[in-house]
Amino acid sequence: MKLNVVVLYSAGHLGSAMIMNKLLAVPEINIVGVVKAQPMTLSLKGWTRIKRHLIKVGWRFAWLLFWQRCIQGLGYLITLVFPFLRKRLKPAWKIAADHNIPIFHSQNINNPASQAFIKQHNPDLLISAYFSQILKKEVISVPKMGILNVHPGWLPSYKGAMAYFWVLKNGSDRGGVTVHWIDEGVDTGDVLARRSFPLKANTTQETVLMITAVIGASLIRRVVRKLIAGEDLQPLAIEKEKDMYYPMPGEKDFESYFEQRRFFRIRDILGLLVMKKHR
Repeated sequence: MKLNVVVLYSAGHLGSAMIMNKLLAVPEINIVGVVKAQPMTLSLKGWTRIKRHLIKVGWRFAWLLFWQRCIQGLGYLITLVFPFLRKRLKPAWKIAADHNIPIFHSQNINNPASQAFIKQHNPDLLISAYFSQILKKEVISVPKMGILNVHPGWLPSYKGAMAYFWVLKNGSDRGGVTVHWIDEGVDTGDVLARRSFPLKANTTQETVLMITAVIGASLIRRVVRKLIAGEDLQPLAIEKEKDMYYPMPGEKDFESYFEQRRFFRIRDILGLLVMKKHR
C-alpha cells in the first residue's frame, strides 16, 4: 500500500531539495503533486518586501545568502556532469519534471487556486519540507490524514524560524529534528518523532540544515509506515519540556553569530555529494 502525497517545498531551499530527493526513494510514498513556494518577486510590492527583509537581516547576511545560493547552484551543475550524484542533490523542480509530477507555483498556499490544486490530487497526506508559508485551517483540512512537517529543530525548545541557526548561536552541544502534525499554530502540532545529533565546534548552520533534512526524511518514512500499518500514533509527551519560540534572526543576531562561527563553507554544500547517511 502507498499513500498519495502532495509535497510542499520552498524554491531554492537546500533542505527542501534534499527532502524531495529522499521522499522519492520511499516505496510507501506516491508523490502525486508538488506545491512550490515562490520567492519574492521583483514587482513594486515584491521589492518593498525584499528591501524590508534586507533592512532586518543586514547586507552582510544578504550577501552570504546570495553567495550560498551560487555555490548550491554549482552543486546542481556538478550533478549534471556526474549523473551518479543526482540522487543526492537534484533540484525539486527537476525531480517533478522527470517523474511527471504536477507542480503548482504558489505565492500564497491559502488562496483558492492553491487549495484547488491540492484538492484536485485528493491526497492522503501532505508533507511540508521546509515550506516557507503558514498554513491556515482551509488547507490543513484538505488531506485525509493531515499534514506532516519536518522541522529542523528540537520541539518544543526550538519553535519558529531557522532553528538550525539559533541552536548554534545559543551554543548548544546538540541539534535536533522533529516530525509533527501541522495545526493552526506555529510548530505547535502533536510531535510524532524526534532525533538529536551532536554539534561540533566547527559545525555551520548549513551542515545542521543538511543533517536535519537527512534525518527528517528517515523519520517521515518511519511515521508513514506506522500510518499504513494502521497504528495509533500517540504524540510524544513534551508538556514539561522547555518551550521557546524564535523569530527570523535580525542583523544583530547574525553579527553575534559571526563572532562565534562560520555561516557556511563551500565544502559544506559540495560535501553533500558524498555525505554519509544519518540513521
